Amino acid sequence: MRVAWPVRAGWAAVPLLLWLASMTEAQVPPDDKYLQFETEHFRVIFPGRLEAFARRAGERAEWAYGALSKHFIEPPSGRTALVISDYTDRPNASATPIPSNRIVLIAAPDIAVRSLSYYTDWLDLTLAHELTHIFHLDRADGIWGVGQAVFGRVPVFFPAFYQPRWVIEGLATYYESRLTGAGRAYGSSFDMLLNNDADAGDFRTIDAADGLAPIWPAGNAPYAYGGFYFRDIAEQRGDSAIANFARRGAARLPYTLNWAAPDTGVTLTGSWNEWSAAFETLAAARADSLRGLGLTVGVPMSGLAWSVSSPRYSPDGSRLAFTYITPRDDPATAIVDAASGALGRRARRNGSGTNTWARDGQVLYLNQVEFAGRYEAYSDLYTLNAGDGAERRLTRAARYSSPDLSPDGQTMVAVETREGTNRLVLIDSETMETRPLGEFAGGVNWEHPRWSPDGRRIAAERWLEKRIVDLVVLDRQGEVIWQVTRDEASDVTPAWSPDGRFLVWASDRDGAFDIYAVDAAGNGSDATGFWRVTRSLNGASDPDVSPDGRWMAYTGLYPEGVRVERIAFDTAAWEAAGPNRRSLRQPVTAGSGSQVGDTTVRSYSPFPSLWPKSWFPLVFDLNSDAGTFIGVSTFGTDDIRRHSYGIVAGWRTGVKEPQALAAYSFAGFGNPVLQVGVSQDWDVGFIGTTDGNVLEVVERERRAYLAANFLRPRRRNALTIAPIVGVDQSRFAPTDTAIQLTDSTFTDLDAGLRLGYSTARGYPRSVSREKGWSAFLDLRHERWVDDWDSWRVSAETILRGYMSFPVFGYSNHVIAARLSAGTSDGHERSPEIFELGGVPGRSFSIVPGLDIGGGSRYAVRGYEKGVLFGDRIVSGSLEYRFPLALVGRGYGLWPIFLDRLSGSFFFDAGSAWFDADDITVVSSVGAELSVDLGLNYSFVYRFRLGLAIPLESSAGDPTVYLTAGVAY
Repeated sequence: MRVAWPVRAGWAAVPLLLWLASMTEAQVPPDDKYLQFETEHFRVIFPGRLEAFARRAGERAEWAYGALSKHFIEPPSGRTALVISDYTDRPNASATPIPSNRIVLIAAPDIAVRSLSYYTDWLDLTLAHELTHIFHLDRADGIWGVGQAVFGRVPVFFPAFYQPRWVIEGLATYYESRLTGAGRAYGSSFDMLLNNDADAGDFRTIDAADGLAPIWPAGNAPYAYGGFYFRDIAEQRGDSAIANFARRGAARLPYTLNWAAPDTGVTLTGSWNEWSAAFETLAAARADSLRGLGLTVGVPMSGLAWSVSSPRYSPDGSRLAFTYITPRDDPATAIVDAASGALGRRARRNGSGTNTWARDGQVLYLNQVEFAGRYEAYSDLYTLNAGDGAERRLTRAARYSSPDLSPDGQTMVAVETREGTNRLVLIDSETMETRPLGEFAGGVNWEHPRWSPDGRRIAAERWLEKRIVDLVVLDRQGEVIWQVTRDEASDVTPAWSPDGRFLVWASDRDGAFDIYAVDAAGNGSDATGFWRVTRSLNGASDPDVSPDGRWMAYTGLYPEGVRVERIAFDTAAWEAAGPNRRSLRQPVTAGSGSQVGDTTVRSYSPFPSLWPKSWFPLVFDLNSDAGTFIGVSTFGTDDIRRHSYGIVAGWRTGVKEPQALAAYSFAGFGNPVLQVGVSQDWDVGFIGTTDGNVLEVVERERRAYLAANFLRPRRRNALTIAPIVGVDQSRFAPTDTAIQLTDSTFTDLDAGLRLGYSTARGYPRSVSREKGWSAFLDLRHERWVDDWDSWRVSAETILRGYMSFPVFGYSNHVIAARLSAGTSDGHERSPEIFELGGVPGRSFSIVPGLDIGGGSRYAVRGYEKGVLFGDRIVSGSLEYRFPLALVGRGYGLWPIFLDRLSGSFFFDAGSAWFDADDITVVSSVGAELSVDLGLNYSFVYRFRLGLAIPLESSAGDPTVYLTAGVAY
């Protein structure tokens, strides 16, 4: 007898395919040409154009290794991969011990990032920070060491992964400062943040210091609080207390770090409370002292935001433009009335950056970062029409930032980033032709250039090796004609008075950033000293003076964020600036073991990093009839993530046959990423026979596939194209050995294509995605090799749309809509059968085999999945989502944190059918309470408690359900 084709659940290798795809995203460009050399403790991997930078990075990494070995804990064994690339103009670095120790360093100086710009060498600071992570995360003692000895570098056996983010980032922030004598733990930016919180009575408790909740300063909180906590411990008890804490933490059981406090005699929570009480006392005394001296009170020109920068008066002084980023909307260039602060235009932009006005006062020149490829993102120049908001791109992958237009409107001065450093350039505003004002040099960084009103001079921030950033003035040929400051304070964001007489800037020379001024007449040759322009409680920066010389706008820092303010530009009210109070700490010596080894450069090899570093046993139930799966898994990837693979192999107890899955991903082409996989799977099920009987069978499915993933990312949209082809062979064997099948083996060829496009987006405080739309189309074709005329095709699509508006609460309210549809047809073969019903969302795995939730593509809440079947299906949903409470609290060091609460009301409807004349529609209404929980100190996951009421009288009672993930 001939077997009819059974209903299929899906492609066996999809989970591993998606896992491999995720490993290749957001990495250094794996299609670049890399070289490598080895030092004593590092394998340095770099593009050939960055060899000089890579050699210096290797030397500085060895210095950091020796210094940490002396002042922190014992170093990890083996070499650490140091991967260097310059694929973005946003300074960044990362470190991971999985599957082997690896640091990724972006060759772009940190000078433009205000909290990072307090350095004597940004390379030293960055490597000290990331290598601290490697020392800390790699350490595994006690039972953890036993686990790694048996299973290798399995993530579950790394004890630091169970520690709070403020511990992980705080240790690295402290040691970036301890080793270099500068850095964030010694700088003013984080000191101002913590003082502001203390002054507002909102100093973070230990449960809230991880920065998971979207509450200012959000992601900076673990760096600021953790860094200053460990700095205080070290100043009281020495580096040995920090090292002993790290060693004890490496042997503790999960979530018992509270009893490993750094030599304080109390729990970690108690130690934190003692430190915070002392800090708050000092902060209160500081605030009282400043208030006694008289504070600058500015007129607000904007609301509070997470980032406000580059306020610039229009040429006629009537408007003020600045970059504005909030936790509940798109980044924007805001243009406000200079007298009232009333918003005139808010134009979306890709992120932070600088604005400068054209002479006509109608056009702004600005810089913003845009993707240049799958992995590359560079800063380019654009124009923005202040009247209609039209945007025009001027350059592509030019890597220009901080533009400032000359008074005659003909020339821009900007910063060009390349080769691990940057330089100043002049750019013709019409032709975009460029003239460098210097060479790229590793010991010099530039930022925030500003033309003088006569167009003859340029003020700019300049960093020189072993110095803190100072202000200089250059002529049009790039020659420094005036060293404005030369001290150990950060002197930043210069601007000129409209008559060119005064230069104003922000400096932390008195311990926190305020605005200062100097007489710039005669190129500063007769400058007699500095004046203090503002005395703020919280901090002031980014000054700009109005064209009529009456007002000065600047950004002010507050406990809830930053905003643009203005004060009178009254020189008579200025006071003489006191002496500089900032001083560098002494950097540490490296100690022994920092010699550079073999530095012979050779072509990059993915080995030895590609070999598997771990294995892990797997035991879980996949299907009650097929029995329990018992097996092992392993995976591997190389240092640049060009190659990735995963293998799972074992047996099913119900069928006593081997089962395996292997997948490999190759990203060496850049776009697309290729994936190939093979699998053998066993299952027990039922099939229908041609005589109408139902037969229990054991199915062996063998599959091989080849897939590609094209991605075209942009800041405002993303396009994906993912084709896949495969061969699928199924063999059926009746469980009753007395029964024989005429045709028991079937070979299937299949092909699929996924197309996706999305503009959907959300923000840190969003209850879900809240703007834009997305569309996905899945096409599949399957054909039997045994019978070429036997085939089936299917097409499925998902459309989602979002719009938002302010009503009440911590975020916008959202109207969200979803439409899912599918169709299938076949020839001499049953079409694919779709199931209607269930709850939308994603599964959350508590332990392997125990999940909460799980998403249904054709969800209709209030009905079980499979309430209707058909080869045609459609379902839709309309939701109203709203915020309830932004909590941002946990309990002590418990690894659970209540982020926020939100709610929704929904209407679902759908149908599935075989015959268009027999269509039944089911629908429901209901409500959900969403609870966003921070878990394991590091990620936030949503759990939804819902009540669904079926609208059909025969459907049964209302249902209550618990699921996970956002509905859609």
